[in-house]
Amino acid sequence: MLHRKTLSVQQKMTAIIFLVSMLVLVLTSLQFVFFELQRMQTIAQDDVRSLAKLISTNARFSLTIKDYTGAESVLASLSARTDVVSAYLLFPNGQSMASYSHSQIGHARRDSAKELKFLKTEARQIEEGIRSGTEQVWQDGDRLAYFMPITFEGSHVGYNYLSMELIDLRKHQLHLALGWLLSMGAAVLVIYLLSARLQRHISRPIEELVSRMGQVSRDKRLIGFVVQETDDEFKQLFHGFDEMMRALKDRDQMLERHRKNLELEVQLRTRALEAEKEKAEQATVAKSHFLANMSHEIRTPMIGVLGMAELLRQKKLEAQDQQLVETIYRSGEALLTIINDVLDFSKIEAGRLELEVVPVNLASLAGDVISLMEVNAHAKGIEVLLKAPEDLPVVMGDPVRVRQILLNLVGNAIKFTESGRVTVTLSATSHPDKNICDCLFVVQDTGIGIPKEVQMQIFDSFDQGDTSTSRKSSGTGLGLAIVKQLVQMMKGQIVVDSRPGAGSTFSVYVPMVLAKPSELLLMATEQSRPQESCVLAASVAVPVASDGHWHILLAEDNPTTQTLISILLQQMGIELTIVDNGQSALDFLAKETVDLILMDCQMPQLDGFAATAKLREQGVSTPIIALTAYARAEDEEQCLAAGMSDFLSKPFRQSELRGILARWLGEEVSEHLTDL
Repeated sequence: MLHRKTLSVQQKMTAIIFLVSMLVLVLTSLQFVFFELQRMQTIAQDDVRSLAKLISTNARFSLTIKDYTGAESVLASLSARTDVVSAYLLFPNGQSMASYSHSQIGHARRDSAKELKFLKTEARQIEEGIRSGTEQVWQDGDRLAYFMPITFEGSHVGYNYLSMELIDLRKHQLHLALGWLLSMGAAVLVIYLLSARLQRHISRPIEELVSRMGQVSRDKRLIGFVVQETDDEFKQLFHGFDEMMRALKDRDQMLERHRKNLELEVQLRTRALEAEKEKAEQATVAKSHFLANMSHEIRTPMIGVLGMAELLRQKKLEAQDQQLVETIYRSGEALLTIINDVLDFSKIEAGRLELEVVPVNLASLAGDVISLMEVNAHAKGIEVLLKAPEDLPVVMGDPVRVRQILLNLVGNAIKFTESGRVTVTLSATSHPDKNICDCLFVVQDTGIGIPKEVQMQIFDSFDQGDTSTSRKSSGTGLGLAIVKQLVQMMKGQIVVDSRPGAGSTFSVYVPMVLAKPSELLLMATEQSRPQESCVLAASVAVPVASDGHWHILLAEDNPTTQTLISILLQQMGIELTIVDNGQSALDFLAKETVDLILMDCQMPQLDGFAATAKLREQGVSTPIIALTAYARAEDEEQCLAAGMSDFLSKPFRQSELRGILARWLGEEVSEHLTDL
């Protein structure tokens, strides 16, 4: 680098012209040398091929009548070629008929070890040629070998193998290389002389500019920079030099003023950014812990709600009672979906939430939402109406997320409406030529309304617009924030129109793809599956006598979970032992063996993680299934890292528990559960 800085402009220009010219010359000459070497190689191969064909032509009659003397005579003619190393005439079965060897030529044959290696190479090549039965060419260093079949009057009579040393080829290549080096040497000299002379047309004006710049530095004057000798771009350069010097002087003065305060300003901003970064990291950690703990605390009692409701669904009840149970179950499912969506909030912010694309019946989905929300609405004396056209098309989208959007909007409307009604209006404008459908969901209420100045704040996280409403209505403030982010993920828009005391109208516009006939058929198939599941669930509810073949240990401190799993396993005919902490599980397993362990992660005295670690240290290989109300992906990874075999999140469905048992108790229990 230091060396490059000491070069003058004249030297640099000379070097540039020289290097560019040499690069072009070298590339061109190397291309010529390359093609010449290829031509020499081709000539050598054609030579050995022609010689082999000549030998084959002269020897094919001798091979046919097995004239050994004639074959030897044909090969003896090769003595005129000093570059031929060896030659063989072979019968079709590979047996040698005649051979020729020129021991005075091959350099490799002056040493016994090299001689042995040479013979092994020939034997391998001959064997390879006989096996293929076709012409073969080998080049090994300075030796070229050729193998060809010999035919006489359409019949295969034998083979010919010929090997040559490439002495002449190497000499020609050496002469070519020496000639190229000499030519390049002469070219270097000529190019250098020309580049040294041509560069003066560029370097001379630059040297003049350097001289005048030195004069400016010495005299501190900004005049006299026009060169009269040139009439090209250099003239414009000298004209602009004067203006540039004045601009530089003004800039230096400005930079001097800013330089004094720049370091202090950078330090202040750096400290502020570090403080904000630390605050943001702490807020992110706190929010993550909050969401995880809230999910855990809600999921734990939800196992009793959903589990017991599912058991009741399997019993034969009166029509009205069955409807009430179904409402409880659907409400629990909806609540569980909301709980999951609270966890999804962090995924949405991190950009890790993915949308499903399946056929969606918007009218049916909206009807389910209205049915779920009618109980709360009627309790407040509010009417909930659904307006949807009969020909509403089926579209492709994520039904869980669309359902979540409607649940949040309708739930908010009911929450903040004391009297009147809540109206949900669906409409869709199809564009069959573009396979697109513009879907519009409008939720209108007659509630308290929202002041205009806070209408945009209601879509912020943990914000309820007017904080006074939080004392009247519960909520985390995440609903509308999640709705807005989900709508944006669907490439849609959400708009609110409201006035205090006059109610609110939320309009959601989402473009969706129209469902194809094949996708509609798949949707019909999926809709038939819940009925089949109900039939299967009803059959599971029939008590089955335990044969004591399978024994499961449940380590769980929650009485509701204990009761639910006990009922489910009793129905499946599986023996169950229940303990309420990890230490009790260790004590029991020290005396007894079981086929599978259901291990709660959060227990008093000794939690599931520590108990699992101790069991694995003791060499217990029994499958351990984690039972936890934490449902994040990192929670599942933590369970597996602790040595647990599988993961079952609370609340779970009977089908999920049956799947776990079938997976870890083998094919026999899988067939047993299928027969239940």
